[in-house]
Formats: sequence, C-alpha cells, structure tokens
Amino acid sequence: MHIPDGFLDAALSISMFILAALAWAPSFYKANKNISEKNIPLMAVLTAGVFAAQMLNFPIIGGTSGHLIGATLIAVFLGPFPAVVSLTIILLIQGLVFGDGGLTALGANSFNMAVIAVFSGFLVYALIRKLIPGDKGVITGVFIGSWISVILAALACGLEIGLSSIFPYGVEVTVPAMLFWHVIIAFGEALISSAIVAVVLKTNSSLIPPVKGFNIVVEYSSLK
Repeated sequence: MHIPDGFLDAALSISMFILAALAWAPSFYKANKNISEKNIPLMAVLTAGVFAAQMLNFPIIGGTSGHLIGATLIAVFLGPFPAVVSLTIILLIQGLVFGDGGLTALGANSFNMAVIAVFSGFLVYALIRKLIPGDKGVITGVFIGSWISVILAALACGLEIGLSSIFPYGVEVTVPAMLFWHVIIAFGEALISSAIVAVVLKTNSSLIPPVKGFNIVVEYSSLK
C-alpha cells in the first residue's frame, strides 16, 4: 500500500499533497481541540500498535506492498479526525526513518490510508452501529468498515500508480493487482480489528464512545 518515491509524476504527487492537506488541516485542529488528556495514552498505544502492524508487509507490484492499515480500528476508539492525525504520523515516521513509502508520495499515501481508509471505514461502522443496536452492531460495524476501508484505499493506490506517467503499467494492471491481494488482507484486518473490539467491549466498553446524531463524523463522541 505504501507508494515509494519515483512512482508518481510531479503533477500527481503535488495534487495528492493538496488533497491530503485539505484533510490534515481540520483533522489536526479538531484532534487538538477535542482529545482529552485521558485519551492521549490510548492514542499513543493505538498509533504504536498500528505502526508495528503496518511494518509487516509483503511486495505486490513494482515496489508497492500489502499490509494491514488499522484506520477503522483507531477511528472507532478516537474518532475519525484524531485517526487521520495518528495515521499521518505513522506514515511520516515510516517514510523518514524506515524508508517505507516515499516522502514525495506522502500526500498520496496519507490520502489513501489516513483519509480514504479512515473516513470510509468509520462511516460504514457508524451507519451499521446505528442500524444494529448493542455490541453486535459495534462488532459488525468494525468488521465491515475495516474490510471496506482497506479495499477503497487499495483501489485509490492502484489508480494513482496506474495514472502516473512514470509507472510502466496502466490502471488495467495496477488496480487488479492491488485489489486481488487486498481483498485477502482486508478480510484479515476485519477479523483482527473486530476481535480486538470484542475483547474491549467485554473488559472496558467505556473505551468505545457512542456515535451521536445523524452527522456521524462531526458528532462522534466526546473526547472532550
């Protein structure tokens, strides 16, 4: 899922930075405003755990990789905006320290994994939680939301690489290659994420905030 340096042409790379920045600005603002001191350790633990999970990857096509994302899992505990911040920090450290994902592709990688994966997974989770009451709705929402978040992030990644004038293959190659492997990865992520949430529901359900109102992104619980 991490796009290395040299895969995206300059115009596409800059465009993805702009799109990512449009999500970074409100996300950092809302996270700074709404995250309470008691949630900071939880955010640190989740960020470290997802960071480690993302480091376990395998090659897919021409230098890209497949791995867990963890976007929906973080969003379930903290809300979507703090999750964007968490995933962005993970991707930045991976690119700077470990060379996992290029810095010129940070905008694209962030847009795919810290924006598309976070908001798609969380929206699905929140909608299902509204439709199915109780713990069953929470676990079902996490499972389906996690699966969809990985698929959509992989689709975006495949499109970006295939549309780049630098990469030798078009979308007819890159999109199927990304989706084939990530359908399997998404199922694994869905199982792991829902299992973690199921354990938390049994041990300390207060860590999973409620979803309020119809404006499910803005009105997600109260980290204040």
